Amino acid sequence: MSATKNIAKNTILLTVGMYSGRLLALFLRKKMSPILGPDGIGLWTFALSITGIMQTISNFGLGNLITREISKSRIMTWPLFWTTLKIRWMLSAVCISALVGYTQVSGMAELNQAVVLLMGLAIFIEGTGLACDSVLQAHEKVQFQTAGQIASAVLYFALGWWWLSAGYGIMGLVWANLASRVGRLIIMIPLMIKRTGPWQRQGPGGSINIRYLMRMGFPIFLATTFATIYSQIDSVMLMNMIGDAGTGIYGQGRQALSVLLLLPWLFGLAFFPSMARYGQKSAADAARLGERAMRFILVGIVPISLFVMFVSEPIINFFENSGRFEDSIMVMKIGVWGLPLHAVAVVFNRLLMTAEKEKHFIFIGLVPMLSNFVLNLVLIPKFSYFGAAIATVVSLMINAGMHVVFLYGTEFMPPMKRAVLGPMLAVGASWAAAAGILKFLAPSWNVGWQGLPLDKGWGPFLISSVLMLLIYPVFLWVGRVLRKDDLNLLRDLK
Repeated sequence: MSATKNIAKNTILLTVGMYSGRLLALFLRKKMSPILGPDGIGLWTFALSITGIMQTISNFGLGNLITREISKSRIMTWPLFWTTLKIRWMLSAVCISALVGYTQVSGMAELNQAVVLLMGLAIFIEGTGLACDSVLQAHEKVQFQTAGQIASAVLYFALGWWWLSAGYGIMGLVWANLASRVGRLIIMIPLMIKRTGPWQRQGPGGSINIRYLMRMGFPIFLATTFATIYSQIDSVMLMNMIGDAGTGIYGQGRQALSVLLLLPWLFGLAFFPSMARYGQKSAADAARLGERAMRFILVGIVPISLFVMFVSEPIINFFENSGRFEDSIMVMKIGVWGLPLHAVAVVFNRLLMTAEKEKHFIFIGLVPMLSNFVLNLVLIPKFSYFGAAIATVVSLMINAGMHVVFLYGTEFMPPMKRAVLGPMLAVGASWAAAAGILKFLAPSWNVGWQGLPLDKGWGPFLISSVLMLLIYPVFLWVGRVLRKDDLNLLRDLK
């Protein structure tokens, strides 16, 4: 199977697995939003953010690194996998101890302490699951990863819905979350052992020394830790600066970005094994693959971002329409534009890893983290959760820019003009053309340049959306964002 077909297959499988969980979680969020209210949603957002930071620390940046090393030599599957587990289990114990100390010193309410500490147990469980993911991705057996994710999603939804209905509130969600992570391991581990390997205790070079692997992963560990802190610190700062309710309003509005960020992340996981192999043969081939990957992901991501901005109000009202989350609408409108910036950064991140320039990840993570911290410190007191949304987008822009700085001038630098500007210009032209046509043909709909006719019923809304969708490929072709060889590729993928 060609590299591009592998990328397509892996992306589809990973997307199905991850979004099965996200889709069910969205319906569960509709159940939990009116029950928990802004305060409960704020506590849930805070718990996910602070344990997410600890999860990244315990992972020690070994995910893509292990995938790369096993892709090079599959006989090293067991030594790399086992050493990774030992590192992660050790760091998980440290992180859980840190959470215990934090909850005691901060003077949290008893419920808040229970939620944070129980969610801390997920650090250990998820670290093991992510090690299995790395092995499956290296062997390009992501279908088994997908099976575990689907099983986990169904279990989380069923238990969460049941325990919310039974009146257990946020504690029911916590236990459902933990049970679903255990369920994923039960499904995935036997499949991994049976279908990957070889599971030899030692490879040609012997076993893997813990210090060696930690030294290799340290730059990525710092980078991913800094990156996670800058992406999650906003919720932690909001909790301490404006309380549970404000954090809940922000968390409700940020969920579109949080869910959609998975798209470029999954795409990056899918094309990285192929890029790693290309990079061993030719930097130019890896750069061309990077250009195509960036172009393809932005062709899908940019119109999605625009659409979410237009429909943010009905999205928020879908979960809870009492007015308690009204400010979440503007948070979503602002925050969703971090998505294209993150997509660009993901492609450049994988190119830097292919070029074995992991040492730059420290600065790539540190600068956006410090920028986001300072921006939140300045903007939250003045603009509350809106300021936190602005800080998120600006820090994602800085993150993408840092990747470009360190890749620029290397043989792995892909051409950016068509890949980045092409989809953005095509989307803007498509909406302008669609709005112009509708102003002429249906002036009573009052279609403006700023949004879809949401207050005119399903007919005008769907017609406007479909019209833009039909015009979009025309501008992609006219602007040479997609060419004949891309169409040939799509026919091959069929």
